[in-house]
Amino acid sequence: MEERLYTIKIAAALCGMHEQSLRMYERRGLIAPRRSAGNIRRFSDADVEQIRFIKRLIDDLGVNLAGVEVILHMRRQMVDLQEQLAALRSPAGEP
Repeated sequence: MEERLYTIKIAAALCGMHEQSLRMYERRGLIAPRRSAGNIRRFSDADVEQIRFIKRLIDDLGVNLAGVEVILHMRRQMVDLQEQLAALRSPAGEP
């Protein structure tokens, strides 16, 4: 199944946000959409979910952008550690 990719206009509409907010999130390193050969942002479903998560942190929990950066960093670290732990627990030679 081919992955769906969205323009910034569609991604912003899917998340109920303004395109400029997505540009700012990208500048802050909160999201990293792919770029087309013509340098157009292409948002995946995973990117849209990340944006929705950020929006919930801000709107529902009152977290500021600096706090969002910390939460996302800690979340990435936790996932990395879980993957390392899973690798250590698996029998030798298995992925």
